[in-house]
Amino acid sequence: MILKESKEVILQNLSSIATEEKGISKSTEKTFLNPQLSIDQSKLQNDFIANFKMVSGEVHLLEEKGRLIDKINELIREFDAQSVSFWNTEPLKSLELTHETDLASADIGITGADFAIADTGTLVLLSGPEQPRLTSLLPPVHIAILKKETIVSNIHALFAKLGKSYKKNYDELCTCISFITGPSRTADIELNLTLGVHGPGRAIVIIV
Repeated sequence: MILKESKEVILQNLSSIATEEKGISKSTEKTFLNPQLSIDQSKLQNDFIANFKMVSGEVHLLEEKGRLIDKINELIREFDAQSVSFWNTEPLKSLELTHETDLASADIGITGADFAIADTGTLVLLSGPEQPRLTSLLPPVHIAILKKETIVSNIHALFAKLGKSYKKNYDELCTCISFITGPSRTADIELNLTLGVHGPGRAIVIIV
């Protein structure tokens, strides 16, 4: 049996905790829900690059957007790829390559990246009719094209942006969101890490 005095103490403690949590929520609201406020975009880019490399990702930073197609072709030659699959979006439409429709046999999958999260070095891909999810999952090499202005600080900033976007146009809601943090990695029972067993063994991002 809970005594009346004990019940009052419990209720007071719960009320105190709720008040503290409310205060914490207000104090962190600007950080989490508006993390882009007064943030240096170049710092976000540097943080993303450092964290993406930390998880075995590879980064190519282009100062000139006009060199993008040349850089993609350079990587294709480097891997001696015989078949390439890519999203049917600009600027990838400009690739003078035969598009591989059988993703399971493609040597390289090339996609865009709708966003990137600096804190974790994560690429964010929104799937749709012209942006199939498997392009980033089945080929042994994944190359993503990322615009530097789409890098956000953390996942809170990402969903804040997505929420505003979909609130304006619900019809643009994507079918799937993929979070890609480096190449695919798998560890056996002895914790021996292997890359590329259940997905791409090379994850490359070109920042423009």
